[in-house]
Amino acid sequence: MSSEEYIKNQIETIKKELEDEPKNHSLLNDLGVGYYLIGEYEEAVHHLKSAIEIEPENATYLFNLANTFSELEEFAMAQKFYLDALELIPDHIPSLTNLADCYEASGENEKAEELFEYVTKLAPENALAFFNLGNFQLRQNQHIKAVKNYERAIQLESSFVDAYYNIAWVLTEVKAFEDALPYAEKGLEIDPNHDDLQEILGKILENIG
Repeated sequence: MSSEEYIKNQIETIKKELEDEPKNHSLLNDLGVGYYLIGEYEEAVHHLKSAIEIEPENATYLFNLANTFSELEEFAMAQKFYLDALELIPDHIPSLTNLADCYEASGENEKAEELFEYVTKLAPENALAFFNLGNFQLRQNQHIKAVKNYERAIQLESSFVDAYYNIAWVLTEVKAFEDALPYAEKGLEIDPNHDDLQEILGKILENIG
């Protein structure tokens, strides 16, 4: 059975349970999440809203609904529900990070950068926070800043393969092949089957040789 088939079976089970408990907000949330996972976002919104009507101060439900609106590219609505979730749990890192993504998708890059940076201050030992900030800076063509944050991610989590890859990619793009080499090699030590790292290592070796 595929994962999608499994989720669809779970959805049918939840629907049956809701016949007996139509106001069970936990089941309604689970149903919404199920539809989200198979890409039926409009249906997900419907059930997540129903859960929130019954349990309006549940940050998890608000976060799930915000994620669904983000997938629908309804970024204003997504922002609203991320902010509602953050009113309840101000240091909820997933909401902060996804809200930053939302700001960026809406063209509000200054707000996005402030929020990505705020998350690194809120969670200074969280490697993913620095990686996410680096990715934002890379998309903004701030390559030096991005590499510094990827380096920070590696300092915090030495097995962060994608951070090694991103540094190797940046250095390769500026033709600093010898500098890129140790990052590609280290990344492949951690994950020998990383296709992108294998490809970039080949490119590096071609240009060094």
